Amino acid sequence: MSWAVVARRVRDPHVPLPYRLSALRSLVNRHHPLGFGGTQQHLGDLVGTSRPPGPGWTGDDVLAALDVLEESRASRLRYAEAFAERRRQEKAEHRRQPTRADVDALRRAEWVKDVDEASVRHASVRERRRTSR
Repeated sequence: MSWAVVARRVRDPHVPLPYRLSALRSLVNRHHPLGFGGTQQHLGDLVGTSRPPGPGWTGDDVLAALDVLEESRASRLRYAEAFAERRRQEKAEHRRQPTRADVDALRRAEWVKDVDEASVRHASVRERRRTSR
């Protein structure tokens, strides 16, 4: 199922809470910027329960966690789109490979990605050596 379908299940008040929690964990399985366990713990901390989604969570906690998770996912998607657009331009300029710093920035574990960073090219090691001479 798509992200939207599972998110709709999390939001639906007619779905029993254990199923909504299971759907939330499915979304965490799809978008886990801090690893699965780390993301669950972070959601608990942000919601104020200080524990991963599970028994003891209310419907309001689940909705708050979903909002925070969707915000993180949206920033990641915007970052990836900005990075892809910049890479298309670089390929047109015959820069066929991204720098290691670019790849590291793309893979870096962050809750909210900085879209402005994706539109700026990170200098390669060779380029940094040239400018420091």
